[in-house]
Amino acid sequence: MSYPKFIEKPWGHEEVLYETSDFIVLRMFIKKGEETSLHKHPNRDEYFIIVRGKGSLFLGKRKTPIKKGKMIHIRKGQEHLWTADEDLEIIEVTTPPLNDLVRIEDKYGRIKR
Repeated sequence: MSYPKFIEKPWGHEEVLYETSDFIVLRMFIKKGEETSLHKHPNRDEYFIIVRGKGSLFLGKRKTPIKKGKMIHIRKGQEHLWTADEDLEIIEVTTPPLNDLVRIEDKYGRIKR
């Protein structure tokens, strides 16, 4: 597989930069004024560093402002949602699989019933 691998999203896009059977490195781009779904990952932890921009992370019921340099660990099963006050660029390191996703709320209509 050649990298980066682009994954279009309604809120921006992701780029898979590197992938092995043990871990995955991604770059997320969230456009100003957009948000991800409220979601969780039942089987994987995620580690993030904010590279550019400002926004918020809703982790459970807590809202945390985020900006360049902030490092975040989201544990498996924690509900979370990202919002972008400015264009956001985020590096993520996680374990496979990428499809370990449960959407809870989504303004783009991507919840399968």
